[in-house]
Amino acid sequence: MYQLHSNVTKQSIVNKQYQRVHARVASAGPSRKLLGARRTCATVVNSAFGTRSTSACGAARPRVSSSSSSRSLKQQHAWSPLRPGPKPAGLHIAASVHVRGRRVIICAALAGVADSPTGTDSSSSSSSELLSQRVKGNEQLITGQLSNGLRYVLQPNRTPPQRFEAHLEVHAGSVDEREHEQGVAHLVEHVTFLGSKRRESLLGTGARANAYTDFHHTVFHVHAPLTNCITGTPMLPQVLEALAEIAFVPQFLPMRIEKERKAVLAEAQMMNTIEYRIDCQLLTHLHAENNLGCRFPIGKTEQVKAWEHAIVQHFWAKWYFPGNVTLYIVGDLDRPTEEVIRLIEASFGGFPAGSLADHGADVAAAVLERITANGSSSSSSSNGEVSNGNGSSSSNGNGTAAISAA
Repeated sequence: MYQLHSNVTKQSIVNKQYQRVHARVASAGPSRKLLGARRTCATVVNSAFGTRSTSACGAARPRVSSSSSSRSLKQQHAWSPLRPGPKPAGLHIAASVHVRGRRVIICAALAGVADSPTGTDSSSSSSSELLSQRVKGNEQLITGQLSNGLRYVLQPNRTPPQRFEAHLEVHAGSVDEREHEQGVAHLVEHVTFLGSKRRESLLGTGARANAYTDFHHTVFHVHAPLTNCITGTPMLPQVLEALAEIAFVPQFLPMRIEKERKAVLAEAQMMNTIEYRIDCQLLTHLHAENNLGCRFPIGKTEQVKAWEHAIVQHFWAKWYFPGNVTLYIVGDLDRPTEEVIRLIEASFGGFPAGSLADHGADVAAAVLERITANGSSSSSSSNGEVSNGNGSSSSNGNGTAAISAA
């Protein structure tokens, strides 16, 4: 917001006014904090940009859209599309004040850029030019795609030294669940991640691994040192093999599914707080026209309790395929990017393109049956494998072998 004005004096005024806001809100009593913060919020923006004022070149300055009513609500907006009243025209600042517990949060955003008239200053760009400008990409960012559709993004970064992160994003979350599958994306995340023996082999090596499910995606991530502190071998091949097994060679053992079902139910009970229920009601109101208002990642406990194992396997078979996955690697890589790409190809290139449904119902059922029946044997063989540090491995438990056997 402040970068639109190059006047150093205006910037210093903004900083001083915000310091006054902080001091005034902190010193106000509990009953006066909200209204005091609301008034000073409007004062800050007015003093920084001017209300209905014009610059030397005649271009209109941003206005503050502020409400004159003093309501003692926990959340008050300067202007909101959800409230009745005329929408401010042209360039303006929409400000709001939020009170959460003992914290007062003041937010302000520049709005109406598309409706703003073009200024006469030659140094300023018109609204259309501003909206059409492309953000300059990072020259060190390397992107690519394997033949099976898996996309990868590499970003060398030497801070912190001798460490890297690998994030495997599956582009499927709770909004992709059907009516009777509410919460299955979260359960699949638990089963695939915690059921991986290669993921367990990362324990004690200095690496940290975790996973989470959101509305739009499921992410498995590993933060690791460059070298295994136990064996002294490079960690990058080991991490990539673990992520490949988590996403594409899961072990849907009945015991694991039941164990993670209990874990998901316990997590749902822990999250069932008044704050969470209020957030759910807010999302339901804001996104009544789409699944964001009715497909929460934690799901519905009555459905989680009743699912058969085939429901969990079906969701994985539908959404976990290379073309629906993106791999991100960021860190102090110990090898050239060309070698990192070869490692990615060695770990993920053998999986077939498309979901199992694309190969026919009989093949999909055979693959799922093979994975479930041979889960224990495949996991024991993976424990004994040792990567030679260049991406090669003795693992043959990939999707290609499973489909060929089927």
